[in-house]
Amino acid sequence: MTRAARVAFAAALLAAAFWAGLRAERPPSRLAPDETGDGAAAAPDAALGADVAALRVRAADGAVVSFAPPRGEPAVLMVSSVSCDYCDEALRDAARLAGGRPLPGLRVLTLEGVADGARMLARTGVRGAWLAEPAGNADRVLLTFRVPGTPVFAVVDSGGRVTRVVPGYPGAAGVAAMLAPMLTPMLAPPFGPSGGGRQVR
Repeated sequence: MTRAARVAFAAALLAAAFWAGLRAERPPSRLAPDETGDGAAAAPDAALGADVAALRVRAADGAVVSFAPPRGEPAVLMVSSVSCDYCDEALRDAARLAGGRPLPGLRVLTLEGVADGARMLARTGVRGAWLAEPAGNADRVLLTFRVPGTPVFAVVDSGGRVTRVVPGYPGAAGVAAMLAPMLTPMLAPPFGPSGGGRQVR
C-alpha cells in the first residue's frame, strides 16, 4: 500500500469513528405517533425530534436545563437563528395569532444566544415566550450536525412525547396548528388541526 493510500485509509477510519461517536450520543427516540396523522413517525423526523427534545440549554436565568418542558406542560420547541428570515416570519405569525397574549408554552432556542433571542421576540411582537441558548460551545457544534437548519419545530405533549416535528417554516396555517392548544386550550384537539409543514407520519 502506498503512503498516499495509507493516509487516505487512516482519514476514512477517523471519519467513520467520528460519525459513529455522534450516532452513539443520540438519545433513544421519544417521538410518539402524530395524533393528527394516520401512521407511524418517519425515522428521520423521529431522530430529529428526539435530538431537539433532548438538548441541554442555558435558560435566560443562567440555569442549564432540558429544552423540553417539565412533564405535564405541553409546548412548542423552536430552534432559531438571528440570520433566519423564516424564523422571523414564524414568530410574526405567532404574535398575530396570540393577539397580544403571552405564549409561555413557546420555547425558543436561539443559536446566537438569549440576548439575540430577546431582540428577535421584541422585533416580531412575541410576548412571554421561554428563551434559551446553547449551553456551551460543544452544544453549538452538535447543533450544527443534528439540526438541518432553522427554523425547526418540535411539538411536545403533556406526557413529554414529541408528537410532531416540522423542519422549516410551515406557513401561517402550520404555525396556527402548532400553537392552537395555547390559544384555545378548551376547544383545540390535542395538537391542533392537521395541516402546515411536514407532519410526522
